[in-house]
Amino acid sequence: MLATYPLRTDRRAGVALLTALGMVPMLLSVGIAIDLSRVTAFRIALQNAADSAALAGAAVYSSSGQSSAAVTAATNYMTQAEADLPANDGITFNATPATQTNSAGATTGYTVAVTASAAVPTTVMSLVTPSVSTSVSARALNPEVSISASLGNWKSSAWDANTIYWYVVPSDGSLPASTEMHELFTNDGPQPTSLPSITITAGQSIGFALKNVTGGIEGYGPNQYGSQQGHTNWIYSQLSPPSKSAYPTEPANCSLEVVAASSSDPNPAETAGICSSSLPANATLNCQQLPGQTIYYFWNDMGGSVDDKDYNDAQYSVTCPAPAASSNATAAAAPTSVVLTN
Repeated sequence: MLATYPLRTDRRAGVALLTALGMVPMLLSVGIAIDLSRVTAFRIALQNAADSAALAGAAVYSSSGQSSAAVTAATNYMTQAEADLPANDGITFNATPATQTNSAGATTGYTVAVTASAAVPTTVMSLVTPSVSTSVSARALNPEVSISASLGNWKSSAWDANTIYWYVVPSDGSLPASTEMHELFTNDGPQPTSLPSITITAGQSIGFALKNVTGGIEGYGPNQYGSQQGHTNWIYSQLSPPSKSAYPTEPANCSLEVVAASSSDPNPAETAGICSSSLPANATLNCQQLPGQTIYYFWNDMGGSVDDKDYNDAQYSVTCPAPAASSNATAAAAPTSVVLTN
């Protein structure tokens, strides 16, 4: 005889039913977790893009007149990075330049802030919302760098009038305009006891120019050194050989010797008799590449067919600042680098 089971007491399908009902919230939880992980991954990618865009903008922001160029650089970076970001419903971003000052109101650097926001489409969460919004921000600083210059053992063995200028090397490699030349030292007048500091922004390279007026002090007549009395010769450290008009027929670089100080030789001297076949290392100076180092410059203002190849016509040294010591890189950024500050 078949057994009978009242419907109200039948529990044979209960486990399956409960399992089916329990799967619904579990699947929703997994789907939500996947959506949230996609949002997190997108936000990280967007933050990296904003960081890099801020750095790109700050890298070209070296004076108040370059704020537009800084915005363009940051905007171009974000536009290019947008195509490589994970799927999204559209990105909006903005780049804002600003001048950083100290408590006295003096300029200490230039900043570019980038803000970006986007909506990330959802899958399972679309039952509640079609997308999740996220936003990021980044700020980069291009700090001013103060390079100290030392007269050291400056001398001018020739009786010419020699003047040293420093200048920021133009980004296109051209020679600087006369308005961009800053006098560092001259022997044609009272002798200074110290040299002025050189202020630039991180990442900029500086060059030096020797203005040589033959016979400029003693006023003697024609000489054997390639120029006539009273002629003005300009010699630029960024050129190879570093001469613009003085000695166009001189094939080798006999105008400049550059030596980096070291622990074994902290006060290097010129090497007489040499004549480099190429531009010396550090003929143009970039403190971002040489933090804390001292570089010595030795000039020879002669040239021509008769040249003693003795680099004692103008001598001085410059020292790049060392990075600031700090356990928090964003709180105390290295003074010779373009850095993120948030």
